[in-house]
Amino acid sequence: MDSGRQGRGRRPVVSYRTILYDVQDHILKLTFNRPEKLNAFSRELVRETIEAFQVADLDDDIHLIVVTGAGRAFSAGYDISGGRDDQERSPYGWRLHQRENLAFSLQPWQVSKPVIAMVNGYCLAGACEFALMCDLRVASEKATFGEPEIRFGAGAPILITPWIVGLTKAKELLYTGDTMDAQEALRLNMINKVVPHEQLEEETYRLARRMLKIAPENLRLTKQAINKTYELMGLKHALEYNVEVVTIMENTETEVQRTFNQIKQEKGLRAALDWRDARFRET
Repeated sequence: MDSGRQGRGRRPVVSYRTILYDVQDHILKLTFNRPEKLNAFSRELVRETIEAFQVADLDDDIHLIVVTGAGRAFSAGYDISGGRDDQERSPYGWRLHQRENLAFSLQPWQVSKPVIAMVNGYCLAGACEFALMCDLRVASEKATFGEPEIRFGAGAPILITPWIVGLTKAKELLYTGDTMDAQEALRLNMINKVVPHEQLEEETYRLARRMLKIAPENLRLTKQAINKTYELMGLKHALEYNVEVVTIMENTETEVQRTFNQIKQEKGLRAALDWRDARFRET
């Protein structure tokens, strides 16, 4: 990654390895760019995305941010193809890792400009939560949402789902790991609009341009006021508490986790995921 910051009000020159950063007509299009991995969130992508949001927040020419994924996925969630690194092998190290993931997921919430998630395909696990942290979500009819990581003993990284869909449905989704199509996500108020796949970018940018007719100062202040309302209701405290829960969960080995990890080690991630999902097809 190479970034040159030139201060507020001047366009920074920014390039990254795992994301694309393109500004046109006051809109930043930020694209997760690991299509060969379904844009899975690597440590590098997490850190580059945090940096990109911080750079965008300082650029007065950017009034709105659109986030999407390259290829056929928004993102499949956090990259679990490798093992834990040295830092993650202890509970304390895992907690630091989870706090970085929380900082990443909070970027759409904390940036002062409105953020639209343009969901073009798979939007799963941590990616589903990242999209839910965006201000608005426009989805292709081909999009798929859910948190299937629950099925192999992982915890929801930030647990924003109850704040969006409500208590009852959140418990169903997080107790089963079930996924859903875009129409079901719309019914649950997880997204704002479902559009034909080939019209996704056109319709997302139509919404973005409509929002840009509002003064950027008003957009930022309105976002700040709405977000503050939820923070006063305890949202950030709840997300922080979930870091502790997930740290315990990830360091409590269950039979399901042992089997999943053994299959992953012996036969590969695809075989482990097939085993995970086959257990739920039996019921």
